[in-house]
Amino acid sequence: MTTMLRWSPRRQFHFHHNVDDVLPGFFNGAMEEVEQRAETWLPPAEGRLEDGTYVIQLALPGVDPRDVAVSVLDGVLTVKGERKRVEDSAKTEYFVREVAYGMFQRSFRFPEGVDAGRVEARSVNGMLEVKVPMSGAATPRTIEVKAA
Repeated sequence: MTTMLRWSPRRQFHFHHNVDDVLPGFFNGAMEEVEQRAETWLPPAEGRLEDGTYVIQLALPGVDPRDVAVSVLDGVLTVKGERKRVEDSAKTEYFVREVAYGMFQRSFRFPEGVDAGRVEARSVNGMLEVKVPMSGAATPRTIEVKAA
C-alpha cells in the first residue's frame, strides 16, 4: 500500500520488489530473459493534489479499461486489473521481452476527509486517471489575518 507523500527529487529511488528476479542476472553476468515467476507487476504511478482533489495517474499501456477495477474503502483507493498476454501461434522467438503481463494491484491511503461518493476514473491513451475529491470540510482554505 502506498501513502500519499509530497514529491521530492531526492526520493527518486526505485527498489526492486522481488529479489529472485534480480539475482539470476547478477550471478550469470548476462542480461538473460528471466521468466516471471509470479504473474504480477506494478504499474508506475503519479499522484498530486489539484484544487482540493487528489489525482492519481497510473501508466497502463496495453491494458483494456474493462480489465481494471477501481474502488475506495475507508480512505484507501485500490486499482487492480490485468494486462493479458496475447498468445502467438507461431511460437515467435523474441530477442527482448520487457513488457510485464498478468495481474496488478496498487493501493493508496488518503488522509481523512475524502469523498468516496464522488470518485471518478477515466482511461485515455493508456493512462488511468482517478480523481478523489476531499469533502468540503477537509479542503484547506486561506484565512485573512486582520490588523488589530
